[in-house]
Amino acid sequence: MPITSVEKDLDALTMTVVADFPVPVRRLWDAYADPRQIEKFWGPVEWPATFTRHDMTTGGRSTYYMSGPDGQRSAGYWEFLAVEPGRVFEVR
Repeated sequence: MPITSVEKDLDALTMTVVADFPVPVRRLWDAYADPRQIEKFWGPVEWPATFTRHDMTTGGRSTYYMSGPDGQRSAGYWEFLAVEPGRVFEVR
């Protein structure tokens, strides 16, 4: 990922990541909004992701798991704190 900057606020437990992508904003937004597309790049290649829920709306939640090469699984989730379609999203 072409990361430009990462700002961490340890007291507030927040992190802001800024990245520049050589694609139109709509294409990038669609890649994050569509669970089948995000599965193609979320996590390392050896640990492919499967999203079981992806509600990209304010107050929504995404749940996923990654499958390891030896059958291990690692699960995670995001809570969408804010979503401005086509512009920005904030997750916890």
